[in-house]
Amino acid sequence: MYKYLLYIPVFAILAFVIWASSWGIGIKITFSVVILIFILTINKFLSTKSTVFRKVTAAFYASLCPIAFLLLMDSYLDTDYNGVDFADLYFLAALFLIFLFGSIVYGVPASLISDFATSDVKRYRFPLAFLIHLGFALFSYLFLGQLMYFALLVAVLFFLFDEFLRKREIRRSNEFSA
Repeated sequence: MYKYLLYIPVFAILAFVIWASSWGIGIKITFSVVILIFILTINKFLSTKSTVFRKVTAAFYASLCPIAFLLLMDSYLDTDYNGVDFADLYFLAALFLIFLFGSIVYGVPASLISDFATSDVKRYRFPLAFLIHLGFALFSYLFLGQLMYFALLVAVLFFLFDEFLRKREIRRSNEFSA
């Protein structure tokens, strides 16, 4: 069931990026068909539950880090501390939800595509996966404009947390098998 829930945001983002662009109708249809075929091809790879859970966990942590940094900077720079400023907290909560939504809807499928693309690579998997994550973050410029810099920050954090969780998962599986 969870793998079908992943298809909804993937198709929504791809449809928006393709159909809201200024390309001709022939290019839009071609890209749509290629993306549909590609997603149907990697269906088996997307259906592992532990991978999806790891990606969502990494998305949560990647969305939480900039918010924690902003909260610390806000409390550090506020010299006349008069208590909790609820307007700042509401703003940071809304920002967290926006980052989390973008990370789950756009970042998780992009990371799954990156994992699929680098699954056979052994030696240079880490830098190649990093470049793919950066590429998807830079691609978000088409629909985010200048807000792409926030997406770039969250994409780098998402990649680092995902790699950390992946290595920890591999280490634990090696400990249990030994």
